[in-house]
Amino acid sequence: MRAVALDLFHLNAQYFEDLFVVRSLSFAGYIILLYECIASFPDEVKYIWPTPWSTVKTIYLAIRYGNLVLIGLTNAQLAGIWWIPSRTFCFRVTLGLSFMQFASFASVHVLVLLRAWATWGRRKNMLALLVILFFIYASASIAFLAYGIIEAGYDAYPLSSITRTCIGVLPPFAWLLWVPSLLLECATFALTMASIRQYKVHRCFREQPALVQIICRDAVGYFLVTLFSNIFNILVWAQDANRPLNMLSNSFTLCLMNVAAQRLVLDLRKETDFDGLSTTRVGREVERAIEALPRSRSPSPIVFVEVDSAVYLPRANAALGRSSYLNESHAPVPMTWSWGEVALELAAMEDTVTSDGRTVQV
Repeated sequence: MRAVALDLFHLNAQYFEDLFVVRSLSFAGYIILLYECIASFPDEVKYIWPTPWSTVKTIYLAIRYGNLVLIGLTNAQLAGIWWIPSRTFCFRVTLGLSFMQFASFASVHVLVLLRAWATWGRRKNMLALLVILFFIYASASIAFLAYGIIEAGYDAYPLSSITRTCIGVLPPFAWLLWVPSLLLECATFALTMASIRQYKVHRCFREQPALVQIICRDAVGYFLVTLFSNIFNILVWAQDANRPLNMLSNSFTLCLMNVAAQRLVLDLRKETDFDGLSTTRVGREVERAIEALPRSRSPSPIVFVEVDSAVYLPRANAALGRSSYLNESHAPVPMTWSWGEVALELAAMEDTVTSDGRTVQV
């Protein structure tokens, strides 16, 4: 056989050991994905299904159930279950599965980019930047992927007829395929964290609004997963391009990234305490993009009841350290202090403030 004559593959104990590792990790990744789907199914029914169709909902369901089929087919081929004795079978399967896997990775990236855009308040200039970043990523990835598969040709799978597994030789530059993804994720993470710098989460993280905590926690968690996945794929393809181990990137890391991406949506959907954070500050698209983010079911802890302003306002101004807005010789001056200051000061005062039978409850 031509491939064996070029000493690209040897059917020996090392080959079968590598193939066992690839199959084991691929099946392990698929089990993780299945477990995530089963464990989070009640949350999906509660928080995803009732919402109107949107871009985020479509992507979420596509990567959730589409990847069950895609990775299932990949594992079936790796196990030798899906096999046709044809010279062109492996080329066509590799081409089809590779582009479907790229579409899956790209869908995850779109989901994260929408999240980053939402945290920036849907600014047009930020949208333009994210679109440019994604276009560069997609163009470079498709170019590397198509060139690598076509350049390898039909004879890049020398032992497939024996192992019934389409494991082919990778070009020396194949590892560059994962560099655009890595750069895109680093840029997205940096933009997301920069957008919430106003909350000063590094000081008192537990005291931040729940939505800010979720954005920070999930952004860091997802970034660590995708950082590991991309670096892992780069190292494997750079060192083991001509070994069966080069198939590890086809399913294992894809499963990890899909689980992390699904959690990005579900964790935000499950957030119920939304009253403490303005949608304008975080970005109105956070609520719109994830559709029907549940509102807090409990009433606001501050209830204002009519108060005699001539008696109560001087007391409130005194508590805020300001001069009275009302006096005997001047007309009332518009108040300039914020509701946040009022709430903080009222929280430090007594539970009730009474004046002539009228009450303010805190």
